Formats: sequence, C-alpha cells, structure tokens
Amino acid sequence: MGRQGFDTAFVTGQPLRVLMVEDVPADAELCLRALRLHGYSVCADIVSTREDFLLRVSQAKYDVVLSELSLPDWNAVDVLEQLEKLQQDVPFILVTRGLDEELATRLIDDGADDYIFKDRLNRLPLAVRRVLRERRLLDERHAAAIERERLIRKLEETLSEVKRINGLLPVCVTCKRILSEKGFWSRMEAYIERHSDARVSPSLCPECAARHYPETFN
Repeated sequence: MGRQGFDTAFVTGQPLRVLMVEDVPADAELCLRALRLHGYSVCADIVSTREDFLLRVSQAKYDVVLSELSLPDWNAVDVLEQLEKLQQDVPFILVTRGLDEELATRLIDDGADDYIFKDRLNRLPLAVRRVLRERRLLDERHAAAIERERLIRKLEETLSEVKRINGLLPVCVTCKRILSEKGFWSRMEAYIERHSDARVSPSLCPECAARHYPETFN
C-alpha cells in the first residue's frame, strides 16, 4: 500500500478498541476524549492494577494499549513485559507527564511504539494512527511472506514432479490412476489439477461415445 493509501485509511467513526492503563480517572477520560474528538469511535477498558490488566488482555483483543508510566506497585515496563509474556502483539503508547531520555530509550527498546506527554494530548490521535498504520504494514508483509513461502513450496513440489514425469510416471494399467511422488494413487483428473492450473472437463471422444452409446450412432 502506498503513502496515499495510508493517509486516507482513517475515516470518521472508525472503531478503536483501547486498553487504558491509568490510575487517575480524569487523565484517562482526557486521553479518550482526545481520540473521540479526532473522530475515533472509542470502546475502552480502563485498568489500574496488574490483576485487572491480565484479566482484560486474556479476555479481549485491543487495537492499542495506552499506559501511564508509574502506577501503584507496578509501571509501564511491567506492562510491556506482561504483553510479551502473553504474546500480545498490540501497539503500545506511553502517556505520561514527564519522561527522561534514558528511560524513554529503554521503553522503546522494550517494545513501546511511542510516548506522549499529557500536556500535549493533541498528538495522541496522530500517534495512534501512525502505530496502527505501521502495524498494518507489518501484518501485510508477514502475510505476504507466508504466501511467498507457500508458493515456493508449491513450485518446488511441482518442479520435483516435473522431473519425475520426465523420467517414469507410474500409471495403473487397469484404473489409470497415477502414483504420486508421495506414494498415493490418484485419479488422473485430480493429479492433473493438483500439478497444473488446468481443470479437467469431462468429455467423450467419438470412439468411446460410439462404443458406449451405439444407438446414437446407428
């Protein structure tokens, strides 16, 4: 997808499922309000404890996690570690009042996608759009890589079969089934369709038609 496709991907009313890790309800509401004003249709769960966080991520799928830096008894580093342990590959944005450069670097290294200061929440919707766009691109590349591997395996199987056919192709003299490279006997029609783009169209040659339906030709 080109740049224009990414720029026009957002539409007003676009659904956004948010997990908000925040212990100050007013701050959480300000973040969600910024997203709604931008045009997102936000559905959010707000948690402040590790237990509630683990419960939510085990029960629902989120588009983005927004987290305060420091919470009672745990922090954003713990949130990132829990997401990794649970293999939850979801975009993560830190939303906090202050952050030194060393800690910011550590959080980015640990997997954070971005960080926003609470006195600049006007940047939050654009940061969300960016991380979602980047995640979509990664997903598309991953899907393309899987499809490429599938096609390579298919090509290798086809080439192997072509080499075998150029040598000796076992065909049953009675039922005309063909022995595949994996040792299975297949109907000729299925064999042809499996190893080529051709599709078999059932037909009768004139000789067979005359032999099986002689009344038609008398």
